[in-house]
Amino acid sequence: MLRIVSFGLWGVIIAYAVFTAVTNPSMVSLITAAAFVLLFGVVNAQLLLSRWLDQRRFKMMSSKLTGTGYISELHNLPNRNYLLSELRREMPRARSEEAPFTLIIFELDEMDGIEARRGKGFRERTLNSAVELLKRVTRSSDFLSHLGGERFCVVLTECTYEQGFLYLKRVPGTIAVSDGRRMLEVRITARMMQYDMESMYATDVLHDAEESSPLRRKEAPRANTVAA
Repeated sequence: MLRIVSFGLWGVIIAYAVFTAVTNPSMVSLITAAAFVLLFGVVNAQLLLSRWLDQRRFKMMSSKLTGTGYISELHNLPNRNYLLSELRREMPRARSEEAPFTLIIFELDEMDGIEARRGKGFRERTLNSAVELLKRVTRSSDFLSHLGGERFCVVLTECTYEQGFLYLKRVPGTIAVSDGRRMLEVRITARMMQYDMESMYATDVLHDAEESSPLRRKEAPRANTVAA
């Protein structure tokens, strides 16, 4: 929105400068109009260059992390190895500061059966929708990772069990995905766990995340949707 407003203001300024140069031609007005046009071009070129460099840096970092086994192929999310590294970094800090430490495991329910009925393309669209949802509701200070398949883990830093329920409420029990003709509902199961940090190792927490069984949640049916 801010970028649109900025472009609009630039357009007004340049249009006024060009109009002045055309209606009252003089050396000053022509130089002013040319200067505004040049400045507009330089600023936007700098923005485009900055965005290109950021994207290039991100791709290089992703490629490097993928090569070292820290990035999932799904939307370049951190994978289980990255999660283990994050747990080893976060758990000592939480223990020393006596800060709460909460994990939530999410899993798309019965995806093998859904793929058999709806096809691989529907499964991929469902995964993409789930990733976008979790990325949207997860704070930048928290940690979202892909454990493989249809399972995800969110590490909520400095978050109590009760506060974790507030986050959980932001993730619906089902998501609606189109099969090209109608919207179908897919369940998102969840399990929340909090640790007291006593005699716990990062590998134990990761094992819990991988072996725990997420639970179905009650969710009112959406209008104009059917179960997948």
